[in-house]
Amino acid sequence: PRFTDSLRVVSWNVKFGLEIEAASIELTDNPDLKSADIVLLQEMDEIGTAKLAEQLSLDFVYATPGTHRQSGRNFGNAILARWPLGEPEAIRLPHKAGLRGQPRVLLRTQVFVGAGSIDVCSVHTEVPSMSSAKRLRQFDEITASIARRPVDRFVVGGDFNTVSARGIQALSERMLAVGAVRVSNGAGSTLRRGGQEFTLDHIFARGFEPISAGVAAQCAASDHRPLWVILRIDEHEGLTKPEHLEC
Repeated sequence: PRFTDSLRVVSWNVKFGLEIEAASIELTDNPDLKSADIVLLQEMDEIGTAKLAEQLSLDFVYATPGTHRQSGRNFGNAILARWPLGEPEAIRLPHKAGLRGQPRVLLRTQVFVGAGSIDVCSVHTEVPSMSSAKRLRQFDEITASIARRPVDRFVVGGDFNTVSARGIQALSERMLAVGAVRVSNGAGSTLRRGGQEFTLDHIFARGFEPISAGVAAQCAASDHRPLWVILRIDEHEGLTKPEHLEC
């Protein structure tokens, strides 16, 4: 395997995991998304996750707290990676939505890269119809789960449903307290609704230097736009990319 000095991470809420074929095309053909090393997905079921991972030739883990009342399908998070993955850990976030009572989870695993590893989390927090205090407690559970198993290098990304600058600031401050910087800062909005633009999706990282970030526009597979970042890897850590998966 050859050495690579960067890591491309994509986070995408694929609405109810319905448009898997369209998502696969975007992740294969879009110049900002193709050759992603790590893909964090939300609103997926296990069948769509396995199918997408197979089409992209990536390893995967998946977790769900149960079915969504609107879709009738399992509603969970996934992590796909170019390298082998460890055992998944699913952490249920506190509180449920008032209208549908939909539980949410944080999915965490290790990505084994060369002689080292990266802890990676895929997150989906509740929508703003839940009270701010309860949403903040979901943010607190995310950072508490990271603090319970501290590591030097980790990536956390997903749909945090932050509809305001204040919400983004509250989330960023909590993540910074565990050493994670918002590496997707400046990438742009990830959802347009009612004529307004919202930055709901974020990627945070510790132990990496952010190089660039953006959103991929005009992706038909979801109402969310895929978010991507490129992170610089320390050469001394010996992270490598398998030759048979290089593009």
